Amino acid sequence: MINQHPLITMSAIREDRLDILKTRLETIRINLLNSQMAEAPTEFGKVSTLHYGRWVILSRESFRDEPAVPVGIRLVLTTNYDGIGNNHCDYHLTELVTKLTTYIDDVYECCAGYPEPGERTEESRKNFLKKGIINTSAFYNGAPGRSVGQIHQEDALHQHIWNFLQNNKWSETTPAVEIHRAIRQEIDSRPEFDWSKEKAGVQGIKWPELIAYGLLFIVMLPLIILWVIYLFLFHELWDKKVTLSQSELDDAKINELKKVEDLFPQNQFTQVAVLKPGFARKLNFRIWMLRTRVLASYVFVKGKLLNIPTIHFARWVLIDNNKHVLFYSNFDGNWEQYLGDFIDQSGWGLTAIFCNTVKFPRTNFMGVLGMIPGMPMHFPGTKFVLTGGAYDEEHFLAWSRSTQFPTQVWYCPYRHLSIKNVNNNTMIRNELREDLTEEQAQLFLKRF
Repeated sequence: MINQHPLITMSAIREDRLDILKTRLETIRINLLNSQMAEAPTEFGKVSTLHYGRWVILSRESFRDEPAVPVGIRLVLTTNYDGIGNNHCDYHLTELVTKLTTYIDDVYECCAGYPEPGERTEESRKNFLKKGIINTSAFYNGAPGRSVGQIHQEDALHQHIWNFLQNNKWSETTPAVEIHRAIRQEIDSRPEFDWSKEKAGVQGIKWPELIAYGLLFIVMLPLIILWVIYLFLFHELWDKKVTLSQSELDDAKINELKKVEDLFPQNQFTQVAVLKPGFARKLNFRIWMLRTRVLASYVFVKGKLLNIPTIHFARWVLIDNNKHVLFYSNFDGNWEQYLGDFIDQSGWGLTAIFCNTVKFPRTNFMGVLGMIPGMPMHFPGTKFVLTGGAYDEEHFLAWSRSTQFPTQVWYCPYRHLSIKNVNNNTMIRNELREDLTEEQAQLFLKRF
């Protein structure tokens, strides 16, 4: 299988070129949007390995809270891309600077240190981007192993079978295995689908690693309990209660965010928060990043992150000498549904990570008690919130909006597909070639 990787590179923007950069990014955004609305080819589509890409301007205005260290005005490029071997990043950068040369030059000549026109070569452009590369703290992929090309192929296969089913009406008594056989014969008669004869690799749960992780967790459980209690007694109890609600948010900022939302079935989310000071909070954040990396690699490989079935790619990135954290997500549905899923399905996981940032809704025990089925949110007869954090829905939603900042350019080559669609299409491809029982064939037909 081809692996997917995250890239993030940050460049300082020349203040005298900021307005020019904003205008150019807006032009790129509008041209991209117009092409997508017209179902026409885009410049970004020339980068064959690109799943998602975005440019954002990160400045003091992007922070809701006072930054822990002075920040300049920076341009951040993030991508999710296909790659094999040790040189996948270099190959991806080569594609970016050779397939998007005009965009790269127009955008980055507004940044400090970009090569002058006479000095711009493939290598000089790549070296400039390389200088700004930042490591990703944790990365999630909802469909491991699916390349951009594979996603497009399997979507075309799905659509062809769907049309075939619509054009051939079987009676209700026709066995499902007979219909399945007819579909396979139809696909076998189409040379353009010869690739489907090879079964697609699908990553499963890596049980040896998961078992090793589980054993380590059991061994460490007494220390984990002590750590949770320590954080509660010496940190969480002293956090100030945040009362910011959505009605108190800046309308102009919200309108700016909404301008680039809900244009397609998929959406993007870009957020920056300030980590709380102190060794304990930084250590706790890194612990949860390690845990997220392990589970995202070994367990959450079937299109669900903490039982949330709407996320294509997500990542957390520490910047500014580990004082600030960037969070990026590409997801299905609208903003309210997305965060509602987080609250309902994994409020404890979200809380455990972001309780380490300033002015996050007050948390007790890192919110981990919320993972216990049936655990009440309040002690009966008291105002004491047992979990807090993301479970304090009103203030959590306000915190999320207030720490979000605008995305100037966002691209996806399969914006009409949900993560469920992507994974379902692979199952259709693989099940098409299997000898199914009647019951299995009935389940196969329900995929359409």
